[in-house]
Amino acid sequence: MLVELTTANFFYQESESRCGQSICKKADYFHYYNCHGNVCDFHLQPWLFAVISFIVLSFLLSLVCSLLRCICCSDRR
Repeated sequence: MLVELTTANFFYQESESRCGQSICKKADYFHYYNCHGNVCDFHLQPWLFAVISFIVLSFLLSLVCSLLRCICCSDRR
């Protein structure tokens, strides 16, 4: 149960309802709004950063492995 509570706040953030005199928009699966002074600031959901980071790291790891394979196996041809 503790894991559910901590991951719920890490992967999905709710928007602030009020920011000074302005009313912030509701959060959805991709973005939320946070209060900064009297302005509602736009932020991407944290899970989106995790997915994008995973895709970028997978691409870079694939690129490195391909380059190593090309360098190490070039003498066998």
